[in-house]
Amino acid sequence: MNLQKPPTPARVLVVDADHRTRPLIAALNELDFDVFAANRGRFAIPIGRSVRPDLVVLDTALPDGDTFETYEALRAAGVQAPVLFLTAQGDREAGAAVHRVMADSDGHVTKPLAVPEAVARAQELLERDRADESRLLRNGTLSVDAGRRAVWRDGARVDLSDREFELLAYLMDNAGQVVSKQQILERVWGAPFRSGTVETYIYYLRRKLGDENQSLIRTVRGVGYTLSRG
Repeated sequence: MNLQKPPTPARVLVVDADHRTRPLIAALNELDFDVFAANRGRFAIPIGRSVRPDLVVLDTALPDGDTFETYEALRAAGVQAPVLFLTAQGDREAGAAVHRVMADSDGHVTKPLAVPEAVARAQELLERDRADESRLLRNGTLSVDAGRRAVWRDGARVDLSDREFELLAYLMDNAGQVVSKQQILERVWGAPFRSGTVETYIYYLRRKLGDENQSLIRTVRGVGYTLSRG
């Protein structure tokens, strides 16, 4: 199998206490990946927050608790990289649990590892994620993935309701332009709603985006709102 070095060094966080994973780490280092290792889930969180890995390799049998809590904690810390899960061969319970939490961008291999296969899978996830990255809408510190309905600000994931996401996407599409409350109602809600609906959801957005000073979403009095261009 032909394994390619990445065009720019990708950062890989390996979270696994199993010594049998060392050949995989060595292979990634040999291919010029920047590898960061953690043998406990609790150590992985600060590393992930600090280095912002491009890929996470996560074992499902961590010695310090629930692997899926680690997965969620990494996501909450702003790590949006794809995750390559490692499960023991024959562990059907772990395999089923992995497939329940896996996002479309994640992958899965079984142990004992065939190192070339695991590295190839890691490269595949990285390449796919880079292709997805090119489709992100960006505006300053704000990034929106319309396909996954995901939002980040300053690299941290922002959880929005469906309606909040649609409102933000509409403002992003019209960044730098003033849109009226009526335009927002027609585009986002599709019908008139009671007075105060738009104001309420703008408030929700500002709060979740950390925009209390209204530097991102500005009110144009008597007209509507505008999303500042980054």
